[in-house]
Amino acid sequence: MKFRLLSMFILLLFVMFLILDKIFMLKITMHEPSPVVYAKNGEILTIRLNKNSQIFLPTTQIPQILKQSVIAYEDRYFYYHFGINPLSIMRATFHNLTHKNRIGASTITMQVARMLNQNKRTYINKIKEIFIAIQLEWHYSKDEILTMYFNLAPYGGNIYGVKSAAKIYFNKELESLSYSQIALLSTIPKNPNKNRLDKISDIKNVKNRLLKELYELKILDKNQYLRAKAESVQNTRLPLPNIAPNYCDIAIQNNQSKTALDLDIQNTMQTILNKTMQNLKSKNANNAAAIIIDNQKMQVISFMGSHDQNAKNGQNNALNMRRNTGSTLKPFIYSLALDHGLITPKSELIDTEISISNYTPQNFLNSFNGIVNATDALALSLNIPFVNLNQKLEKNSLYEMLYSLDLISENKDFYGASIALGSAELSLVNLAHLYTIYANDGMLKPLNIAGKTLNNQKNSIQLISNASAYLSAKAMSEAARSHLLQAYKYAKNSPKIAFKTGTSYLHKDLWAIGVNQNYTIAVWIGNFNSESTDKLTGLNDASKVVFEMFKLLDMRSKQSFIKRPNGIITMPTCLDAFVAKECKNEQIDEHIVGVMQKNRCELISAQELNFMLKNAIITQDELKNSKCSEILASSKPQITHIKQDQIILSEHPISKIMIKCHAFMGDDVYIKIDQDEYFTAKNGDDIFIDLTHGKHSIKCLDDGSNQSEVNIQIRSLR
Repeated sequence: MKFRLLSMFILLLFVMFLILDKIFMLKITMHEPSPVVYAKNGEILTIRLNKNSQIFLPTTQIPQILKQSVIAYEDRYFYYHFGINPLSIMRATFHNLTHKNRIGASTITMQVARMLNQNKRTYINKIKEIFIAIQLEWHYSKDEILTMYFNLAPYGGNIYGVKSAAKIYFNKELESLSYSQIALLSTIPKNPNKNRLDKISDIKNVKNRLLKELYELKILDKNQYLRAKAESVQNTRLPLPNIAPNYCDIAIQNNQSKTALDLDIQNTMQTILNKTMQNLKSKNANNAAAIIIDNQKMQVISFMGSHDQNAKNGQNNALNMRRNTGSTLKPFIYSLALDHGLITPKSELIDTEISISNYTPQNFLNSFNGIVNATDALALSLNIPFVNLNQKLEKNSLYEMLYSLDLISENKDFYGASIALGSAELSLVNLAHLYTIYANDGMLKPLNIAGKTLNNQKNSIQLISNASAYLSAKAMSEAARSHLLQAYKYAKNSPKIAFKTGTSYLHKDLWAIGVNQNYTIAVWIGNFNSESTDKLTGLNDASKVVFEMFKLLDMRSKQSFIKRPNGIITMPTCLDAFVAKECKNEQIDEHIVGVMQKNRCELISAQELNFMLKNAIITQDELKNSKCSEILASSKPQITHIKQDQIILSEHPISKIMIKCHAFMGDDVYIKIDQDEYFTAKNGDDIFIDLTHGKHSIKCLDDGSNQSEVNIQIRSLR
């Protein structure tokens, strides 16, 4: 009868539990995981605090020895009770009633219950913990509960979870822990604030007592026990790993944990960049950034948005920083000119003073080279030929390329002719991405950077032909060998690469970019606050980083240059900048199959003709008897140094304005200002005219009665 009553009572309790279990449903809420970013090789790059400023690395892979250790220390009968240990509760109750010091009777399951519900330690809450502990046992296996414990347990300060503790205290994964370290981690949760390893405490003795117990339980043999007991305890807490912080920022923003970052390459680039910047610091260059792209996989495998976060303004990040690109966009003009029949690699170009409306570009050295072939113009990074070529591309120019990719947003007039020299500001990442077209047959493929596609690009875009891509890369590789001046020492013994540098106005931005079949490497050096450097240049001061990196990559894995595609033929070609009756400079040159060369009679400008006449490159007779004479005779002269509808502000009642009038043919031009009579001037000479405030018309007439007109306005500053 008593047994029956007892059974009914137990059954009643069980039914009541089931009802309460339905009413008060068990909720398992774990800590929010800390953002973690891994390199390609699986090594942790960074661990960041979660939103609650905690460090928590969840895990389900708990070594058996760690489970045994915790059970021996916390709850020897864990696998035998149903969430609570009645004997332990009675023993603890009796002790606490008869002694001043208090002891606990919490099982591992009860500790999990308490950690799931962080409430004050009261008797009512203790009853709740008991109920939740029974719920846990009802719904989960013992191993599942144990895994919860290891993930919820506090390990001192803001460290939660055993995997987090192993990383922060020992920089180890759980399976690599020593027996001594396992014992230490087993004892911390009992009193995490007292036992935490970055504080001096009695934890060594506690650890040794647990090791002895593990030995007595035959979990450890004698040798294991003695070695673990002798192992010293380091009272320290390691800093969170923070490798490639700028790259990791992007990965975390993209919710990406596993990344393509190559840690060996990242560390190598970091070393080279640090050494370079240490040497440039005295010349007011405080910041640098670099990127390496795997051209085949189209992944960013190394990125430094700031080479040193402790440098002046080093907390900035070059990821989205847009800067003047200097001469780095000239190769794209060269490529477009090849594709549209304006040049072949050896075509003669004219490097002389030109004006486009009121814009007069200058070369970096403020000198002119006269006649120069297209490849040498790229190698020497001459400004005039590329400004000229870009203008002649008209609606197929650099502006249209960049605008089609949403890399620039203003209208064409906003950038003007100076777009060829870097006025279209780009970020390091976008600039490097553009250069990958030379390794990918002229195609801009989507680029993955830390888990996200750059600029949300969905499809590949054919920007230039594969033949143009190769010929341009070849031209840049020849530049890297023959025109590096003092930077040649950096290029020596490096693998063959297509290479370009750039330096912006006042030496603010130094660029160096290299490309081969395997990688694209781009480097920016300068100051995040836009201060000028002490006359540093991309060629002399940034190029070293690119060449050194390619040398080391070549040692790691043999590098390949861009492959020559089909569709390129060699044939005798007249290279003359101006084709007279007979060709003066015929050589074998490379042509893109299917590209018809433009009529040079329509491409030559009056300014270029004037230069050639004045320097006896051609004569007036050759000009008159050339194939171009009919076209040129009907072409209007060009007025430069002022532009249509220009407003000039002046504080003087009379302003002296300089203009030039360039006629295609003839020695003289005829100038008319407003309603005055025409006066004669030399073709292409400087002409100074005095103008009062107000609107003015300036006309230029050539010997063939072709006339051009520009209207301007002079306004008072007051």
